[in-house]
Amino acid sequence: MSDVTPTRTVEFDFTQADLTELVAGCAADPLAAIIHRRIAPGSHVLEAGAGSGKWLKALADQGFAVDGIEINAANVERFRAAWPDIPFIQGDVERMHYGDAAFDAILSLGVVEHLIDGPEGALAEMHRVLRPGGTMILTVPDANASFRLERAKDHVLHRLYGWDTLRRLLGKPPTTYSRNTERQRLDAIGRRRRAGVPVKFSFAPDHGRRFYEYRFTAAQIAGLIGAAGFETIAVERLYHADRLYQIFGRMAGTAGMNRPVSLNPLGRLLLSSLPPNWTDHMILVVARRPDQRHG
Repeated sequence: MSDVTPTRTVEFDFTQADLTELVAGCAADPLAAIIHRRIAPGSHVLEAGAGSGKWLKALADQGFAVDGIEINAANVERFRAAWPDIPFIQGDVERMHYGDAAFDAILSLGVVEHLIDGPEGALAEMHRVLRPGGTMILTVPDANASFRLERAKDHVLHRLYGWDTLRRLLGKPPTTYSRNTERQRLDAIGRRRRAGVPVKFSFAPDHGRRFYEYRFTAAQIAGLIGAAGFETIAVERLYHADRLYQIFGRMAGTAGMNRPVSLNPLGRLLLSSLPPNWTDHMILVVARRPDQRHG
């Protein structure tokens, strides 16, 4: 194994039936109301880093003109097989092939945090392809108080998951990754990572720990968006139940890929007791590319 470069691709594993359920679930997502409040009906919307493509289909069904770009070719192929008439291409959000000012609005949902060299390149491209006066809705994970607890949990669990003695006791197959390669990869991440921005790592028994994403404060992401030439209109915090489930798992509730988190009594107690800015999972920023005709 020679991979020491931090990955830029987030893999999703789902079936066609899963994809149909994901699209249906968009209606109940709090993001749906924000989109309809901020983006005019019939607008031409680009989803930059569209993942499964669920929002492309959901918005197309509601009369929006949509385009999507996604770096993961398997996601694009799966979507195209289901809905070949909806434009969805494989490509890089840092180097998009669309023309200048081509879109009325842009969605980028949980994307730029996965870019180890930072979001500046992607934000510059979004600014370029968005028309003056157009709206961008962007989400990133929040580096709030609960993430510090999540990161401590990850640190312990990743070490346990990589301990082959424990894996044998649990009846799990041994790890197959090279500790030396993992160390080289973590060193490479240390050299490239953005100073002052917390990192979340992933772990798998075939490759060990890898860079997964950054976590930003609201001030950090708003500053980066402003530096790219946008005006921030609003900042909201979403998916509190999701963050509690990430930390406490089944102690706090239940979840599945195609359904939202359902909190149990303990989860609901935590949600009602803790400050909202401690428990949200995602920061949502609504921004505008200034209309040059009006300064």
